[in-house]
Amino acid sequence: GYSETATITVSPASVGGSIAGGGVTVCATSNSTVLNLSGYTGSITKWQSSTVSDFSSNVTDINITTTSYTATNLNTTTYYRAVVISGPCTTYSTVATVTVNTASVGGTVSGGKAVCTGTNSTTLSLAGNTGTIQWQSSTTSATAGFTNISLATNASYTASNLTAKTYYRVAVTNGVCAVANSSVDSVVV
Repeated sequence: GYSETATITVSPASVGGSIAGGGVTVCATSNSTVLNLSGYTGSITKWQSSTVSDFSSNVTDINITTTSYTATNLNTTTYYRAVVISGPCTTYSTVATVTVNTASVGGTVSGGKAVCTGTNSTTLSLAGNTGTIQWQSSTTSATAGFTNISLATNASYTASNLTAKTYYRVAVTNGVCAVANSSVDSVVV
């Protein structure tokens, strides 16, 4: 006697492929990054995101099966991958990273006061900022004519030997985010 015939289906090994479009840095809240998967073998069953680079926790399933995904309005650095299946074989694409910078915060300048013309010195301080610092001054007004002060990139700035009323503020930039200006303070001569 003959035994029954069995059919064995051999599926090609799934290949996760590569995601292009990652490796970018965006500013928090209002952002958009297009990620594209290519070079995969099998079917895309879903995409996944995580705030942990090895996907060991905080994994969110994204129920799309297309080769393109647009990550929008992120507030924290996020990692993405696609899940690819071929028969019983499941694998993952390369991981794409979208790095997120928090918005720039200008902070508050304090320390302005009245001084006598000529030989004088006043230290101004910045607090409550987020980002890199660039002090600016203006003798025009509190809202116009500001120019950068060379090498003034610390949380405090000493204004000295002023001969006219001068307004000070700080332009603060965090990563790729737009500049935020601090409050304005003045030294009255």
